[in-house]
Amino acid sequence: MTNSTSSPTQAKHPASPLFILVVEDNAINLRLITAALTRAGHHVDMATDGSAAIDKFMQNNYDVILMDIMMPVMDGIAATKEIRKIELSRGVPDDQHVKIIAITANAFEDDREKFFSAGMDYYMNKPVEIEELIKILNA
Repeated sequence: MTNSTSSPTQAKHPASPLFILVVEDNAINLRLITAALTRAGHHVDMATDGSAAIDKFMQNNYDVILMDIMMPVMDGIAATKEIRKIELSRGVPDDQHVKIIAITANAFEDDREKFFSAGMDYYMNKPVEIEELIKILNA
């Protein structure tokens, strides 16, 4: 008898894979999220701080950016603000901007307001629940 159940990280491959930038300074979190998204059928690029994320954003067209908030060099809020400025200078309409999802251990009410004011679209608490992330990506 075969077992037909799948683990939470064995999500169905999407009809249209996304190109996702994961911005995370913790190497273990970066590897775990990247591996789960790759297994789910998405294409993943990585950056370890906000400054590197901006550089990658300038060179690539991402569908989604998973943005850690607390990072060295440049934090996720500053990086998000800069990405939104770049999109504005490129004439990208608001309804077509890259989806930015904050990933953070700080999810107090005033923190959430900062995320949305900076231009983030969603936020998730750490540790990232892969099933929840896949649902957000598929929305």
